[in-house]
Amino acid sequence: MEIQASLANDWSTRGYYGTLSHNAKAVYQKYLGWYDANPANLSPLPPVDQARRTVEYMGGADAVIKRARGDFNAGNYRWVASVMNQVVFADPTNKQARELGADALEQLGYQAEAATWRNAYLMGAMELRIGVTKLPGGASSLDMIRAIPTDAVFDLWAVRLNPEKAEGKTIAINWTFTDTGETFALNLENSALTHLRGKLATRSDAGFTLTRGTLDSILVRQTTFATAIRSGDIIVIGEPGKIGELFAMLDVPADFPIVEPIQAKR
Repeated sequence: MEIQASLANDWSTRGYYGTLSHNAKAVYQKYLGWYDANPANLSPLPPVDQARRTVEYMGGADAVIKRARGDFNAGNYRWVASVMNQVVFADPTNKQARELGADALEQLGYQAEAATWRNAYLMGAMELRIGVTKLPGGASSLDMIRAIPTDAVFDLWAVRLNPEKAEGKTIAINWTFTDTGETFALNLENSALTHLRGKLATRSDAGFTLTRGTLDSILVRQTTFATAIRSGDIIVIGEPGKIGELFAMLDVPADFPIVEPIQAKR
């Protein structure tokens, strides 16, 4: 896909941020969806399974890398990056494949006019060489957390829900925030976590009354649900351990502090 020469030669229309092929595909995907009308692409194998089978069909990783080095020397960097992607998915520990893939991505980055593509290529090369940087879990900025609407906090929990862990389980928790005047009914059912603003469930397993500030402190790891319950910052009606059951079903960092056992305040 190329833009006509009259526009391509005008520096104000060059693709320094974004590219023609990238943005054109984005427009068509918005209106027509991701399906490209090739039925082979309707339900392909997951990336790891597809990569392993592809590499096996191509004669194994060693044979693939040997041929790819020739293509690299010939300047076929897009193809080398694609093939090494398959080998790395099939075996993430293959150092030769990672290094060759990184070299190909680096060359593509050097050739990219668009800063977005260049950054993506060079970041991919770096991650192949030294690994993906592991960021700490949770949020570090109290100001950032304070700016997030409470609805969005519950939405975050919802997208973290592991449906396999939640299979067949139901939990209803009422939330009352005394400083903001907000109420929410949080409901787990059919492996989906939903909430209603301005509502309280008539039948709930637990109800928590607290300030939004207390929840913010929990989210930035300044305290935990258990500690806040013991101190009286959270008043509980019903079973306090239900929040622990809920968070045990979420895919969260192992050191996330709110998943500690909770006992009712005596």
